[in-house]
Amino acid sequence: MTDLKKTVKRVSAGVVREAGRLRKVVVILESPNVIKFRAKGCRRSYLLTTDACYHLAIKAHVQDQKRQKTKKKKQGRRYVD
Repeated sequence: MTDLKKTVKRVSAGVVREAGRLRKVVVILESPNVIKFRAKGCRRSYLLTTDACYHLAIKAHVQDQKRQKTKKKKQGRRYVD
């Protein structure tokens, strides 16, 4: 893999409501380890480090696994009655 040396901007398919309108989300990768998010057409951006994003992704994955496990258990109980 190549190292990130220059800023990369991309418009994602994600949509958020910002300043009273639905706007696409712009994702900006900056060197050395910063990810910025902003609504297209707006100046304010929100940033996270890549390691913070990684930990958030892990937490989301664990929560999803727990939710699926709970859902599976509930479905199994319906047929036991």
